[in-house]
Amino acid sequence: MIIKNLTVRFGAFTAVDDVTLEIPDGAIVGLVGESGSGKSTLARAVSGLVPYTGAVEGVDPSRVQMVFQDPLTSLDPRMTVGASVAEGLRLPRAARQAEVERLLTLVSLPVSLAERYPRELSGGQRQRVAIARALGVRPALLIADEITSALDVSVQGAVLNLIRSLREEIGLSMLFISHNLAVVRYVSDVVAVMHRGRLVEMGPTEEVVGAPADDYTRSLLEAVPRLGRS
Repeated sequence: MIIKNLTVRFGAFTAVDDVTLEIPDGAIVGLVGESGSGKSTLARAVSGLVPYTGAVEGVDPSRVQMVFQDPLTSLDPRMTVGASVAEGLRLPRAARQAEVERLLTLVSLPVSLAERYPRELSGGQRQRVAIARALGVRPALLIADEITSALDVSVQGAVLNLIRSLREEIGLSMLFISHNLAVVRYVSDVVAVMHRGRLVEMGPTEEVVGAPADDYTRSLLEAVPRLGRS
């Protein structure tokens, strides 16, 4: 999938400015930047949630799925986990239960959770349910928008490991968005850095992290906590 010269304007304000970005099949592209850099607006444009100029090529918009920071805003509290996961399945009713169980297992959740409600789950479990529901439509591209930022550190690690395993198991293509460069580095094959609506740097993860070319990227690296540093 290729994003070409994508621009998003809200009145006189340009939130995303002429961004071109390729997401190879089966790869995770990490999009990193501070709050207000335009990364979430770019994600919403690719998902068809906000109007834009430019082009998104190589993917049917109906096969783009987005997982948000807070799954409570996207999971209906009146629906069981099983019903939420089954909601988008394009399968005969008789086949849906088996597919729900497969999807819950895929995201490392016990199938017994299908009868529970979102309020009965932990934050990490709810995020896994949201991922399972998104995978149910067999997306060509999954967009993960700050999906670990509201979770405890230990839970973050488990969700990040899940993302890596999904890429290995099902060849999932993903745009992974975060303000945390350390998180992006852990899961991504390619890193793209956004600042004030523009892409300022992009390349293989270890190249960008190991030898950043842009001052803004270097400032993001300096902000990553290190052991022994106060």
